[in-house]
Amino acid sequence: MSTSIVEGVVEEAKLKRARGGISIFDHIRFQLDDGGTRTINKAVVAKDVAEKLTPGSRGRFYLFTAFDLKGVHGVRSADGASVYGFPGNNEKVFILLGIVNILWIAFRVAVDGQVPFLAVGLIILAIVGYVLMSKGRREARKQFDDDESQAPAAVDTAPSVIG
Repeated sequence: MSTSIVEGVVEEAKLKRARGGISIFDHIRFQLDDGGTRTINKAVVAKDVAEKLTPGSRGRFYLFTAFDLKGVHGVRSADGASVYGFPGNNEKVFILLGIVNILWIAFRVAVDGQVPFLAVGLIILAIVGYVLMSKGRREARKQFDDDESQAPAAVDTAPSVIG
């Protein structure tokens, strides 16, 4: 798992679909404060964080790559709002995969006394996938929490009055 931070403005966020508390973006493009750009393709984002990824949103954006996912897990916007959310549906899928394959093995052993090797392989995949995804979630949370003191200062957008 790797995490990174970008500071800047959301230039474009093309939503592909949203359901079950997860939003999948075709791509999210950031205009960085240092003048560059950064694009994340096929980004997976929790619903609360996705709501902050609108074009023109300025702040600090927390990115992750975990196992087979990449996306944004947190936002600290220039107006002082702070949102964290890690898309953890894959952890649940890996748990379900493991349970289904344990049941498959138990059924096959009861019926014909054989252990299906595919089921054993899928259990191993489920364990590895779950471990990697949960490690990614923990690292993302730690990154977001450890960086709390580094949040960008709120930008004063009120006109100044000289008088």
